[in-house]
Order: sequence, then structure tokens, then C-alpha cells
Amino acid sequence: MDFNKKNGESENQYLWRIGRLIDSGQIESWKSITPTLNKQLRNDEVEYRDESAYRKKYQYAKMFYDEIFSKSNDEAINKELEQQKLEIRKEIVKLRDERALQSRDIRIEARVEQKLDYLEDIISKQGRVDYEPLKLDEKKDICVKSNNDLVVVVSDLHIGQTFASAWGHYNLSVAKDRLNQYLNKIIEIKNRHNSENCFVSLQGDMISNSIHKTIAITNRENVIEQVIQASEMITAFLAELSKHFVKTTVVSVVGNHSRIDKKEDALKDERLDSIIEWYAKSKLEHFDNIEFLDCIDNTISGFWCREKFYAVVHGDYDKFDMNGVAKLSMMLGFFPYCVLFGHRHHAATTEINGVKLVQSGSFPGTGDDHTIECRLSGRPSQTVLVCNNNGIECNYNIELD
Repeated sequence: MDFNKKNGESENQYLWRIGRLIDSGQIESWKSITPTLNKQLRNDEVEYRDESAYRKKYQYAKMFYDEIFSKSNDEAINKELEQQKLEIRKEIVKLRDERALQSRDIRIEARVEQKLDYLEDIISKQGRVDYEPLKLDEKKDICVKSNNDLVVVVSDLHIGQTFASAWGHYNLSVAKDRLNQYLNKIIEIKNRHNSENCFVSLQGDMISNSIHKTIAITNRENVIEQVIQASEMITAFLAELSKHFVKTTVVSVVGNHSRIDKKEDALKDERLDSIIEWYAKSKLEHFDNIEFLDCIDNTISGFWCREKFYAVVHGDYDKFDMNGVAKLSMMLGFFPYCVLFGHRHHAATTEINGVKLVQSGSFPGTGDDHTIECRLSGRPSQTVLVCNNNGIECNYNIELD
């Protein structure tokens, strides 16, 4: 057996190996191996040591090893190492999930940019083969002097939503028909009250979009087509309406269905409803009696009608109760005469501390999965207000077939 010191082996490593051989009985004793140790570890006989110098050094090392690395301690250390490995694996999984989430967000952002590029291309071409550009004529001069104006709410069209059930049905064709019904009813009310001006409040959710699983649309053109269809419909509606009033004033807020990202990541100002207003404004810029008012914020707008201020919100940020009125009034810095709401898909009116709350219905009404599962029933409807110097004279809840 080779008892010589190996190349690259330190003195302590060499003594540890020799001591283990002595303990195992392969070497008789420290005394018998000491001459060999001196020759391997000492350059001069003067430096030779007796067997106790080597034996004690090994015994100290062995005592330390046995105390620190005993079997029970080995198990504890192994458990600790396993726990550390588990924590490392957890962090690796977290990192992998974060990377997957980041990749998904990048894909969503890319799809959004693709959609917007597609929309920009369509608008720049001013129509396509399957979308005839609107041909709008200016109104005939109307001279009406009256003591009242109309406030016309257009809320929750949800263009793109399609369903048919025992409680109702809705699609693009139905939406167009109901918008025409609404227009005719507005003209009837105008003639009945001899109204002078018209204030149109676009309350948001003009499109259905794909923000929930139950209404998800995978084809990228679908959301863009919704925007184009809604833009054309609203533009034609405003153009026709303006022919019956001395002046038509348009205000607009955005709805939650027009956001372009998931709720927790969506930016307040990035809503597709804004494009619909922009499209209508650009198409109707040659109509002298149509005015588009700038909003206070894209979630809060308003207008003065016969010396009364009507605040306009969609309703996703504002509750239809005292708390909602208080918060909105503090944001505005004053109490409005009336707050117009959409969002909740049913008509409602109330008054809180002198502030009137008017909530409009929706164009789809009842019949989709959400309304059936939540047991929400109600006819499709919109709201028209007849307003004079004293405020709201008459409130029409226009039910649509």
C-alpha cells in the first residue's frame, strides 16, 4: 500500500488519510508510520517530530468532524439542504411564470398595436369595398324659438355583441334598426315639445369588444370592425338628428368595454370609444350646427343646458348613490344639477340632496349569458330629457323593439 504523500495533497489532507487508515487497522499505529511521515513532510532531520505531534493533530480534527458531522447533524444538514433546494426550485418556477406572463403581455401589446395599425389603415383609406363611406348632406336651415331643449342619451350600444335566447336577441342588424327607432322617437318628442336645440350625450360602451371570456372575439378584424360600424352609425345618427334642431351639441365619455387591455393593466385614457367620437367629429366638421365639446376628462364630461349643468359619466367609476354623487361633486368642485349615467343597462332616476341622477338603459337589453346567469331582465331602452330653464321638465324612457 502506498503511504507516500500524493502530488497536490496538503499536509492536513495527508494526515487525515493516514489517520483514517490507522483507525481502519490498515496501519499498525502512529508510531510505526511516523518515520514515513517525517520523510514525507520534513525536509531536514532536525525538523523531525515524534508520533504525538501527528497523532494529536489528527485527533483534534477527528473530534471536530465527529461533533459537527455526526449522523444526526448530517440529517439536519441534509434537511436544510433539501429545503434550500426546494426554495430554489420555487424561485425558478416563479421566474418561469413571470417570463410567461411577460411574454403574454408582449403578445397582447403586439395584438393591440396590430389592431390600431389596421384601424389607422382603414381610416386613411376613407372606406373599403364593404364599407361605403357615409355621404352626408348639410341640414336645411331651421328657425325655432322655444323654451326647451332635448338631452338625448346614447348609451351602451355594444356593437359586435350577438345573441339569441328566450329573453331577447341582438346583432348588428338589430342595433341599426333600434338606432333608427330611437331617432324617430326623438323627432316625435322634438315636434311634440317644439324643442329648439339638442344635446347628445355619448355615454360609452359603443362597442362590445372582447374584455370577457363570454364575449371574446379572436379574429383581430372583429374589434376593428366594431369600431368602424359604431363610428359610421353614430356619425349618421348625429348628422340626421342635426337636421331637426337649430344646434346639436355632442359630449362623450368612454366606457369600460372599449378598453384595449385587461382591467388591471388598462390605462384610463386608452379606450376605443374615443376613436368613435374622433371619427364622427372629423366626418361632421362641415356641419355648422354641430359642436363637439371637449371633455373634462375622458371619464367625466358635461354641458350647460338652459343655465343648468349636466354632468356625464359612464358609470364604471361612479356609483348611482349618495357616495357616488359626493365623490363626483368633490372632483368637479361644485354640485351639478344632474348626473347622467349608463353602464348598468337599465333605466333609473332618483334625486340625492338636490342632485338628480338619470340612468339610461342599453341597446341589447336582456338575453346574453351574463344577464341570464345574473337573472337581470329588462327591455332595451334609452333616455330623452326635455329641459327648460327650471331643469328637467319631462323624462322619456324610450323602449326599443
